[in-house]
Amino acid sequence: MNNSGFYVLMGRKRDLKQVDAIAREFNMGGELRIAFGLFLEEEKKNGYGGTLNSRGDFTYEELRQKAQEFLEGI
Repeated sequence: MNNSGFYVLMGRKRDLKQVDAIAREFNMGGELRIAFGLFLEEEKKNGYGGTLNSRGDFTYEELRQKAQEFLEGI
């Protein structure tokens, strides 16, 4: 694996840790946590991504907002 791939994986791991932390904060476990992750991917795909980078990743505060939106919609 090259260095750029390594950094991409490290960034992805950090993103997942943040999503997991938000899920714990909002008491989302198991299937609800999985559904939240899918919701975030759909949001990005539909043009409602975050401002963290050019991939549309979410800041921590944006993730908190998305968690509220997700839970209000279920």
